[in-house]
Formats: sequence, C-alpha cells, structure tokens
Amino acid sequence: MTRFYTLIILISLMSVAFTCSVQASNPGIPQDEDFLCGDVNEDGMVNVLDIISMVSYIMGGNPSPFDSDAADINADDGINILDVIALVNIIMQVPGIPCPCIPSVIYEGQTYNTVHIGEQCWFKENLNVGTKINSTAGGFQQTNNGTIEKYCYDNAEANCAIYGGLYEWPEAMQYDTTEGAQGICPIGWHIPSDNEWKVLEGTVDSQYPVGDPEWDGTGNRGDDAGGNLKESGTTHWTSPNTGATNSSGFTALPGGLRYYYDGYFSYLGIFGDFWSSSQNGPYLVWIHGLGYNYEEVYRDILYKENGFAVRCLKGCWPEPTQASAGPDQTDIPVTSTVLAGNLPTFGTGLWTVLSGTGGTVVTPTSPTSEFQGLAGIEYTLGWTITTVCGSSADEVVISFSATGFSCGDDLDYEGQSYATVQIGTQCWMAENLNVGTMIISSSGGFLQTDNDIIERYCYENDITNCETYGGLYEWPEAMQYATAEGAQGICPAGWHIPTDNEWKVLEGTVDSQYGVGSPEWDKTSWRGRDAGGNLKEAGNVHWIDPNEGATNSSGFTALAGGNRSYLRLGFELLGYYAFLWTSSPYDADLAWIRYLYFNSAYSYRENDYKDLGFAVRCLRDD
Repeated sequence: MTRFYTLIILISLMSVAFTCSVQASNPGIPQDEDFLCGDVNEDGMVNVLDIISMVSYIMGGNPSPFDSDAADINADDGINILDVIALVNIIMQVPGIPCPCIPSVIYEGQTYNTVHIGEQCWFKENLNVGTKINSTAGGFQQTNNGTIEKYCYDNAEANCAIYGGLYEWPEAMQYDTTEGAQGICPIGWHIPSDNEWKVLEGTVDSQYPVGDPEWDGTGNRGDDAGGNLKESGTTHWTSPNTGATNSSGFTALPGGLRYYYDGYFSYLGIFGDFWSSSQNGPYLVWIHGLGYNYEEVYRDILYKENGFAVRCLKGCWPEPTQASAGPDQTDIPVTSTVLAGNLPTFGTGLWTVLSGTGGTVVTPTSPTSEFQGLAGIEYTLGWTITTVCGSSADEVVISFSATGFSCGDDLDYEGQSYATVQIGTQCWMAENLNVGTMIISSSGGFLQTDNDIIERYCYENDITNCETYGGLYEWPEAMQYATAEGAQGICPAGWHIPTDNEWKVLEGTVDSQYGVGSPEWDKTSWRGRDAGGNLKEAGNVHWIDPNEGATNSSGFTALAGGNRSYLRLGFELLGYYAFLWTSSPYDADLAWIRYLYFNSAYSYRENDYKDLGFAVRCLRDD
C-alpha cells in the first residue's frame, strides 16, 4: 500500500512540473451547463489543483469542495490512480485520448468510443445505426417513416459492422434542415456543421491552424490534416495510404459511398466521405473526405441522394433559445399587464413568479401572457426556456401603483404626464403620445429601426413640435414590431394602440347621428355627421381657420400635428390634418388610419403606408 501511495504522489508531483507552463483552465474539455469534467475542486478550472485534490481523496483525505462525478475521468464508477493519469493527460492535452468523463457511448445496442481533439469531442467510429435497406436504384430510397434506415456497402451487413452505415443526407438529418441538428446521433450529440469540420481540420493540421482561410477552400486543403485523421496502415485503406498517422485518434476509415445517380457502391478502401449538416442550396450539402493517396482533406458540395458516412460530435441539440423576459414594467396604474417574453425558436417557455405575493400568470407557457397582481406590490418574474439540452432564463420586474388609477386622472409615463378622458365605455389619453428618442428624418422610407430604443420624428425635426403635438411614428415602430391588432406597442403597460374597430366605437359614441355599430363607420373616406368636430380641439391655436365644426365636446382634444411623408424628406400639413394610427394592418404595406381635417366635421377612415410618420393615441385595456 505504501508503494501505491508513493506512486500517486510521484504522479502528482510530475503533474505539477508538467503543468507549470500550462494555462490555468482548459476550456476545451467537454462540459454540460453545470458540470465541468475534471474540475474536482469546483473552481471553474481544470488544473494541477484538481490533481492535488484527487490525490488527497485517494489517500483518505476529505478535500472540500470535492466533485466525485468530475473526478471519475474514465467513467468506471471509481476514483483511483487511473483517473489521476487521465487528468494529467487532459491538462497536458495529450492527443488521441478519450473524451473526459465520456470515454464511450452506448447507443442503439452498440458501443462507440470517443476521442478528444482540441476543443471537440468526437465519436471514434462511424455511426452504424438503423435498419439495412438495399440500394436498388439511384435517387432517394431512404424515407421519413419513423425508422432509421442505412445502406451497407455492396448491400452486405458485414461492411456496416466495419465501416458504419451509409446514409442519404435527409435520413442522416432525420428530415431536419437546421445546421447542427441531432439527426441520427444520440441525444447530446449532433451532425457536425461545415464549420465544425473546419475546426477539426485546423486542430490536427501541422501548418494551417483553426481559422486559416485555407479551410474555406474546396478540393484538397491543408498540409497533413487528412493523414493525421486516417487510420494508419493498409488493413482498411488501399496502399499507399499516404501520410496516414492517426495522430489525432480520429481513426477515419475508407467506407466508400453509395452513388446518387444509379445507386451503385464505389471506392471502398479508397475514399472516406462524411456528411456535414450544412446545406448549400436546396439540393447540395458540404461534405468532407479523405483519400488513400493524399494527406490533405477534401471539401466539396454533393447531392443529398448520395450515401455517405456519419460521425457524431458532442454538443446537445437543440440548445434552448436565449430567454428574454422583456423590459421592466414599473408603477403600472392598473393591476394587470401583458408580458413581453420572446417566442422560443427551440424549447418551451414557462413563467414563474420569483418574488411578490398575490401575482398570477394567466397562461404560464405563453410569452405574452396576461399577468395579474396587487396594487402597491413589486414582482420579479422569470421566463425560462427549456430543451433536452438545458435551459435559459431571464427576469423582469413588474410593479403596480399603490394608488390605483381612475380614468380622468393624469397618467405618468416615461417622465411625462398625460391627461386622460372617459368617452363612453372607453378610456383614452387626451394627448398624443410623445415618447422616445428623436431621430432626424433625412430621407423617405423606413428610418426607425427595431433596436430596443423607441424612436420618434418631430415635425420639421424640431423637438418643440413634439412637445406640442406629440411624436410622429412609423407604424412598425409604434407597434414595437408586433403585428397583432391591439398590441401595446409604444403605449404604457395597461394601454395599447387602438384597433380599427375601437376607433369605430369612439366615433359612434361621439357622433350626433350615427351610433356605435352603425354601418356608417365601416365605410372609407369621410363618415358620420360631426364625430370629427366633436373630437377636434376647438379654436385656431393648433388648427387652421375655419376648423370646421370643432367643439371638442368629447374631451378628446385632437390636434393638427401633420405627418412625416414617406416619399420625400419633408413634413407636411401641420395645422391642417390630425393623422392617427390604428393597430389594424390592412396588408403587408398598409395599415388603417384615422384623420381629421381643418375644413370638415367628419371623421375620415383610410389605409396608408406604414413608413409614414403619424401620431399615436393610447387606449386603456379593458
């Protein structure tokens, strides 16, 4: 036993000497979200300190902290001298060693060894999974039928046992076209992308490193990467097997291919070709190949109907979409709001209430669920997106005003106070919205952008006009790039951009002749009798004479703020027209609007281009 301890101590001391010039951490070691193989002392790094902790543990000590899972480098369910040796190999970056903590993977009844190459963890053998079907013709024969299907060279199962299966690209990808898809690989592994193959090649080549433009070419590339990836000798490769050293441990075999044109098999012992998960157009895919008589690596685009080999690369797919819980919403004057989480591309989302009492997420799996709370309470909500690979989370603060809000009270939003008015069943802002950073209108078309900053135009690029008439907004900016009717857009929480129908209700409420629900309001152009006049501010302070029919009996106090033109640089019609957006799109280019005119008491309904700059009035949510 004394000899055993002495040997461990000597290995540890040798490790210290070896690693004096090695970086403190090794980012290339495969890891999961909360687990780093070899990080025995849980300091986020793999280095000589972990060896010391392992030696202490093996000798009967009680190092703390100590992660026994991270210490079982060779995954044999024990911690001993073999794990110390394996950890030394990791730190010294010895080529050709198994991947830390995952020396092998059992998948569909077969064991695959792994190899750690640079910052990547690869299967050391070609994948051989699925039910053999015979290649009897050219074109696609493997089908999306819920069963993995493979070709074996010359339709002989024995060749699959040696060289792995041959797969058409759609079958290899399991009919997913996303780069990096899991495909027919096991969970936690995926079909390597074209760029991931380039990383492998740059890692093992003696002349051209990772990132060198050499790897972006087609045909034969590099100096000796192919030789360093190929199994050495001529057991499986035809002589001369030029440059084959297998110094990487990748052990590439020449499994040949199934030809797309006629379904024949060719080049066993001559070529080893591998699919990437990267398409080049609808019919072609990037492949990487090795040959018996050259030591470079071949890169080309070939038809998806070909049958090529598959190597799996560590890395779970799909990783969850990065979660975004949306902007904080504070001092909301009502006790409910619509949340603004992002819709996952990959994964499912879930809202949770992290702090605050009495809060309820109405639909926890919806990114835009309603959230209900209590006045005077601040809440922290978490939006978590989860896949089989892990989760991504973000938080948002929601708070409701302690005083509550009654329509007619002033509403504070982004440092400005807005009058409000009850009109029939609706509660409206009685002023145009003036929120955001002013940008200069320097050309026609869309200039406001989806950059998480609210942007506004001010008439004639003069900020004092915004203070009087409110900002002018392109429709997408006003909607904050939502397209659904009734979106909150740039309005405060608890308020929204009114829909076309909600404008009709307003008009029918204030008109003296045509009530709510009258077909009159479904028309375009001028409608009603005097709704426009009853919505306009009276007098000529902000309207050109005669300001026909203006009474402002509704208290809406519409001002003639003009617009920003989409066709040219200029602004126009200040004092003549009040233009106001609805949240109802007409089509991809147009949205419904309302406008009021200095020379008419009517209310006008039209559709107009979304890159115009119009005013916004906010309507309180029901």
